[in-house]
Amino acid sequence: MRIIVGILLLLSVGVVRAQEISGEELLKRAIQFHDPGNRWSTASVKLIIDMQAPNRPVRRSEVSINNSKGSFHLRMLQRGQLLEWMVDARDSTDFRVDFLPPADSLQADSLSLTPERARRWRNYYSYLYGLPMKLKDPGTRIDPTVLRTQFAGLETLQLKVSYDAQVGKDTWYFYFKPETYEMVGYRFYHNETANDGEYIVLEGMEIKNGLRIPKNRTWYTNADHTLLGTDYLVDLKVNEK
Repeated sequence: MRIIVGILLLLSVGVVRAQEISGEELLKRAIQFHDPGNRWSTASVKLIIDMQAPNRPVRRSEVSINNSKGSFHLRMLQRGQLLEWMVDARDSTDFRVDFLPPADSLQADSLSLTPERARRWRNYYSYLYGLPMKLKDPGTRIDPTVLRTQFAGLETLQLKVSYDAQVGKDTWYFYFKPETYEMVGYRFYHNETANDGEYIVLEGMEIKNGLRIPKNRTWYTNADHTLLGTDYLVDLKVNEK
């Protein structure tokens, strides 16, 4: 009897140790799930996204991210106008209103056709749609401790991420399925003690040329779970001319 109990104890300890995983290992497995062929870093990606926010009309955007060339192009329908922001590999920017350059600086400013906004859009879309691969970027700090926790009603593995001061000040948490390491959501805080910031629930998956990109993203406030909106991925093209 003691021998049997001893064997069971050894087996249970083995199971606990098998479930242990570091932050770096979790990130590695998550990237392996979403980008098994390591394509993201050189991929040319085009996304059609419909943004639906409460009490607002649907806003359609076409986003082109060329990681091989280091270029970015955003087209957005806004108040009946087609607006475009472009950033090239040298970090230079350009803009269009209905296919023409802005008439003057007043029009450009009124439509947020500025270098700052262009780079902000580039960073925003490249980061969110490049996750979890973007967590390998320089300046990213991966917490070694992984926690099992609930997120959006699911049992998940939680990865904590912070950044070097010159990269970013927010604290992020990413959530993955324990069985497959699929990313199911994330949240961020500007000031975690104030419970500010937002969390994003992912739903569905688009699979193109080896990349697995989450399909729809619904945003809520951390403080009171207020719905902010949903980004619907209408179409995805990867490495298509």
